[in-house]
Amino acid sequence: MDEGVLRDLPLVGGLIGMVKFGNSINKFLSAKKIYKFLFELHRIPQEQRIKKIDEINSSGKYQNKVGEMIFELLERIESDGKPEIIGKMFAAVIEERIDYSIYLKCAHLVKNSFYYDLVKLKLEHEKGLIHTTIGDGLLDSGLIKIGTIGKDPTTLSELGKIIIEIGMK
Repeated sequence: MDEGVLRDLPLVGGLIGMVKFGNSINKFLSAKKIYKFLFELHRIPQEQRIKKIDEINSSGKYQNKVGEMIFELLERIESDGKPEIIGKMFAAVIEERIDYSIYLKCAHLVKNSFYYDLVKLKLEHEKGLIHTTIGDGLLDSGLIKIGTIGKDPTTLSELGKIIIEIGMK
């Protein structure tokens, strides 16, 4: 049957309209994530960005090109705040404050964390005391180091420090 004939059927026409609407929403959400990520790079000169990306791409150390990796990462995250965190950390890569391999580890942790756990962790870190309980998502996240009762307080891991102090500043 011709596509035009199928569209004329009420149920099929409605389904086609819903699919198109869903696709347009997905495109909008993807564009919004990309914009939030790129906004965090706007203060870095374009030449510096291109130079660092070319350096990473030509190193041969990584399976995917930088752009592919970032696009895939942005597509898989669900929160409005996460593209900004990932963008700030990538800006730190370009400025050579962190290594690209560390960035990938941190970005993976951000992608897999509940956004509001990250916000809670940042607030607690700023107060100087991190509280965690079973089921709050932080124990197994790789973001914190559990202290011994009465001796060491619970603190941010090295990757947690990068995420909180660079990605969420």
